[in-house]
Amino acid sequence: MIISPPFVRPRNAGESEPSWVSRMMPVDINKDFPLNRHASWHGGVHVLHTDRTEEGYDRTEFVRAIADGVVVSCRAPSSTDRRDAFPLNYNGRTDDGYVLLKHETDIGENCSVVYYSLYMHLRERLDPAIRDGARVWRKDRIGQSGTVDNVNAFHFEVFCDNENMLKLTGRTTPELDITRDGRTDTLYGDIHFYLPPGTHFYESVSDAASPDTDRLNTVHTTMEPLFVSMTFGKGDCTMLTRRQNATTTAWFDTVGEPLVNTDAVQDDDDDDDEIPYEYNLYRTSRRLYPQNPSAGFELLRFGRVISTEHETLTPADAPLWRTISFPGGTGMVNLASPDIKKFSDADFPHWTGWRMVDDDTDNNSQCNSPLIAGLQDSGHFSDLSSRLVCHFPLEWNATTFDQRYAWLRTGSDDIPAMSEEDYERLKSHASALCFDTGEHGTGRLWHFHPQTFITHFRKCCWLSKSELKQLIPRNALRTAGRNDYRWEAINNYRDGAGSVPDNIRTHMNRAMQKYLITTPLRIACFLGNGIQETGWLGSMEEGYRYTETDPRTRQVIRHYNIWYYPWYGRGLLQLTSPVNYFDYFSFRGRACPENIRNTLINEYNRLYAQRPLRYTDNHLSDTENHVPENIIRWRNNVSSDLHEAASSAGFYWVARGMAPYADAEHVLERCSVTPRRSGIKIYYRSPAFWRASAAVNLPGQVNNENYQGLNGFDTRCCVYGSAIAVLTEQKFPDSHNNPVNEKPESDQLRRG
Repeated sequence: MIISPPFVRPRNAGESEPSWVSRMMPVDINKDFPLNRHASWHGGVHVLHTDRTEEGYDRTEFVRAIADGVVVSCRAPSSTDRRDAFPLNYNGRTDDGYVLLKHETDIGENCSVVYYSLYMHLRERLDPAIRDGARVWRKDRIGQSGTVDNVNAFHFEVFCDNENMLKLTGRTTPELDITRDGRTDTLYGDIHFYLPPGTHFYESVSDAASPDTDRLNTVHTTMEPLFVSMTFGKGDCTMLTRRQNATTTAWFDTVGEPLVNTDAVQDDDDDDDEIPYEYNLYRTSRRLYPQNPSAGFELLRFGRVISTEHETLTPADAPLWRTISFPGGTGMVNLASPDIKKFSDADFPHWTGWRMVDDDTDNNSQCNSPLIAGLQDSGHFSDLSSRLVCHFPLEWNATTFDQRYAWLRTGSDDIPAMSEEDYERLKSHASALCFDTGEHGTGRLWHFHPQTFITHFRKCCWLSKSELKQLIPRNALRTAGRNDYRWEAINNYRDGAGSVPDNIRTHMNRAMQKYLITTPLRIACFLGNGIQETGWLGSMEEGYRYTETDPRTRQVIRHYNIWYYPWYGRGLLQLTSPVNYFDYFSFRGRACPENIRNTLINEYNRLYAQRPLRYTDNHLSDTENHVPENIIRWRNNVSSDLHEAASSAGFYWVARGMAPYADAEHVLERCSVTPRRSGIKIYYRSPAFWRASAAVNLPGQVNNENYQGLNGFDTRCCVYGSAIAVLTEQKFPDSHNNPVNEKPESDQLRRG
């Protein structure tokens, strides 16, 4: 799922993701979620707009689609004359334009979801592309924010049905089941741990690779449940502990201060250099779990092994010792203990504020939820309201108006009875804004706070089939020689059933989740290289480029891939050379004869240094080196087994340290070339993308941004440009280097 707010403005320096989303969606406190000022159900929020030009606002700012979708229905805004008169003008001028979008996407393995976004009170006109059944893309213009009750704002809501609620959150019960681990088919964002009463905290651990506690000094034993959240971000790892409030069961207090990189260790190569915890996960997994670092990496990342069909933790009781806060101090806890249950943000943990509200049994507009009443009595309703997911009818169905609002005729404890004349006026006003709700009928739907929904699912980044397809540019630049370029159409991308892109997508998404390639910029750097290297996801194997023939008979003796056959490129980020293959085998816990490893690595290095010998004195063959069949199979599986193709790429990402380069600011550079018979073409690069690309291809040239020897870098930049457009909100520089363009200039995006 790729999602963004309905307004998209530049991010301020140092602005966090939640803060930016919140700034894009200032909410009218009188028209908040899930209740309005009259304490009736309100399915969304009113997003305020000022029509000002400072602080990054455009003079005419458009409401935009939050995700790719289809227009279910829409209504063009009425004229200002109608807006200013009854029935639209009831408590003030009110616009009646609306757009209802249906979004179909994926949030995990075999977890396709459908949800809806609704944009009400749009003014003047809708974007010309908006019509019933039209396909829209994330960030596309929908219309302009109008007025409601004389306030410049539009109503915005996000909802789904019961079936998709179960897929999106995993439950419809108020709280999460903490007797078992959370789901693994969809898993993203922060990792959470439930520590039951009786959990031991230890003063220190002398051997972080051992679960033995016999000689450890216990500093605390819990008498109450504790809940720990582990957050990775830009190299850091933050551990935060919570416990249930003594008087309000739905509220959880933080325990101590957040612990940032507390368990980071110094770089083995430089005693003065401490690498942030996340950036060091690869080395940590090799140090603590040498028998299978790949499984150990999952333990460090998720608190458990997720890929159980491919990974086996060795030993099975290998620990995950982390420093955790408890009331009054900190101590070491083995989070891998089976008594400690593991979850992720995909489980919507209730100790982080999420509650599913389905205890209002009537179908009127009044909120009669005991759960919400309890929160109001406790004084914590405003703290938790944005994370309540509530089940009640859609308010825009005119046929159910009487069912939902007849109580106004008799009034309530807080609201006096309404006269018949006033009731009919209200009904006329509501009917003027309602529309045919179609398949949603008159039943109840699950409503999310739109701002929180967007912030939450921006952590997901699981690419659907359609989202992946958009990363493949329609055209790409190829360097044919010095200052000689070709602008070539990419017509061979196929993602139908059984195709490589269709088959590898799940493996690729799972690898990106495992290796924390879970931000738009990290994905852009990862796939900007992988998509180019695999020929638009066409093959996980580098093409043959050299054929040896018998000089006398001209018969083919054998194929080489240049001179390093059979250790040529395989996988999504193509592993090349014996050292990379053997490092990967070691990371996967596969033992290889040391003499064969050293012989092949030394031979490769000899040939690399002595170009004239590469084809005349080459000793890299399997036969000559007596390479065992299992090693040959492992090597070949990197291209033939799509799990291995994706897994090896994730290994390469962390082993070569691509993440720090991808996390840097991406300053886009507009590059102009004139290919033969194609006219001027534009593509985009950035120093951050160069360094991330060089890290896995030419490590010695990471800081040489003008180096021309990285194979296909211009082509990679074409993929990178599409990824920036599809995955981020960053704008592209124009010919004057002003970041104003919303899309790449040379018609790159693959849409449709």
